[in-house]
Amino acid sequence: MRKFRFVSVWIVLFIVGALPVRSLAQSSEGYTFLSGTSGAQVCMGTWMPSRDIALPGVCQGYLVDVAQFTAISARQSADRLDQMLSALTAIDQKLAVNNEQINRLIDATVNTQVTVDQQAKQIGEFLKETITMKFDALPETLLSNDAFKEELAKLKEEILEEVEKHYLKQPEPEKK
Repeated sequence: MRKFRFVSVWIVLFIVGALPVRSLAQSSEGYTFLSGTSGAQVCMGTWMPSRDIALPGVCQGYLVDVAQFTAISARQSADRLDQMLSALTAIDQKLAVNNEQINRLIDATVNTQVTVDQQAKQIGEFLKETITMKFDALPETLLSNDAFKEELAKLKEEILEEVEKHYLKQPEPEKK
């Protein structure tokens, strides 16, 4: 009879000890937190509740106390922050290289535009001087007719206006 009482008390204590674990298992962010007779613990794996209400369930992975879990989580967070910092540093370096290349391209574009503008102005001046010399070098016999002389003067002015329009004036920047 004594053995029966001892076994009965042991079964009751086992059930009482196991029931809080089963009833206080809570999942959060992929981890199962357990409160039992030995204190708070975390299942770092898959928690498989028992089909038998008398049994607490099984952790398929590591079962650690909350302090260990906190240390592991802090280490993982620090590792992830280091990875993010490395990634952001690499992005920053690539952006710095790209910015330097863009600045060089802008400088080259500005220098090219200045050179093109100078060449266009020089060509315009050369054309203007050449046209003026050619018209001024026309023989006097050709210019004896006043009507013809006026027409040639108009033609000269029109040509010089076109040269000035295309070569000597700076184009207006496009407005967006």
